Amino acid sequence: MSSSPINNNPLLASLQGSSAASSKTSGSAAPFGPLANVDTFYKLLVTQLTNQDPLNPMSNQDLSAQLAQFSTASGVQSVQASLASLAAQISQTQGLQAANLVGRTVVFDSNSLSLPASGSAAAGFTLDAAASRVDVSVVGGNGQTLRRLSLGPMAAGVQNFTWDGLDSSGARVPAGSYSFKVEAADATGAAVTASPFGAGRVQSVLLQGKDGPGVQIEGQSQPIALNRLQGVV
Repeated sequence: MSSSPINNNPLLASLQGSSAASSKTSGSAAPFGPLANVDTFYKLLVTQLTNQDPLNPMSNQDLSAQLAQFSTASGVQSVQASLASLAAQISQTQGLQAANLVGRTVVFDSNSLSLPASGSAAAGFTLDAAASRVDVSVVGGNGQTLRRLSLGPMAAGVQNFTWDGLDSSGARVPAGSYSFKVEAADATGAAVTASPFGAGRVQSVLLQGKDGPGVQIEGQSQPIALNRLQGVV
């Protein structure tokens, strides 16, 4: 009794051709490549068993290796699904815990200033080293500098400042969101790195933000992700 060699089987050739084409696109060199489908795998397995020569069967080691690879692939998919579920649960828990921040003032990495209808706006920055000169420029929405504040010498570390809401001519600017830039230099004139941060009152908590759980801060047009918060005042 004779049978066609496995390499000449049309179904197997079709499957191998599909696998080779997909491997070129994905760059994967795995034996099964993109054949991560249970039905396809068993079709390939049945084809191998059907078309082998009974007097010269395929190596059992090859078949065992294929079964082991398929089992490993299935296991990896299960682990990935479990990790995704765990990450979603952790994210949900973080969002629920952040509910305690509503009504509190938080500090976050930002160079924004929120000016109320009356009063002043406060923000801060961190200096990497001591500076003999620190200047803060308040910038409007059109990129124009509205006011330049000379803060004088400052030590390294966390510093803060207050803007009274007036421009360089002494006129009150409208309430809204503004930004600021910090320029600092040491005694030799070399620039000192300053990392700005903002502060504001938390109005609400978002459990499903674009970057995960976040908080909506008064005066901010976009929510702030939890990983951007630096402290609670």
